[in-house]
Amino acid sequence: MQIPLFPLDVYLLPGGVSKLRIFEPRYIKLVKIAATNKYGFGLCMSIDNTICHFGTRVVITDFDSLPDGVLSITIQAVELFLIDDHWRDEDDLFFGRISSVPNWQSTDINYTDVEIANSLKILFQEHPDHASYYPTPNFEDMTWVCQRWLEILPLEVNQKQWFMSRNDHTAALSFLHTVIDNNLQKKIHN
Repeated sequence: MQIPLFPLDVYLLPGGVSKLRIFEPRYIKLVKIAATNKYGFGLCMSIDNTICHFGTRVVITDFDSLPDGVLSITIQAVELFLIDDHWRDEDDLFFGRISSVPNWQSTDINYTDVEIANSLKILFQEHPDHASYYPTPNFEDMTWVCQRWLEILPLEVNQKQWFMSRNDHTAALSFLHTVIDNNLQKKIHN
């Protein structure tokens, strides 16, 4: 599949939602292409101006013209992909030939993981603007919970890429147990 690419440090995993402000002509072109194809476009991160191997295909779910003339779009992540090849067109817009990467399978939450889901619920309560992207949150699905945590944690690009390369949520869950359990232990001892 060939799609336009948007190199951006926004980290979305399948089911993730975000808003973008579009003002550069090449990205207005990207939005026009994505609005007329059935595939959307690819979000991809970069390290030292080099596009990373993994990205996320997103679709536009809403758009609005802002008073300052900027286009605001709401995007939702559909699937992960691997970039097989990429290039720039005459307008400096990136395009890529991509291969889909299987999404992580949904997994029911178990009793050892309840604290991770509850911590995300609390975070959503403390940040209703972010929670508004998810009108029907799925705190019972550990994959969904792990993906939302990975999107908001301040991780390095190479860490994010590593998690994207995994076959399931297991590594993310182990990481989250370390981060969240350590944080809880600090709160208890303080």
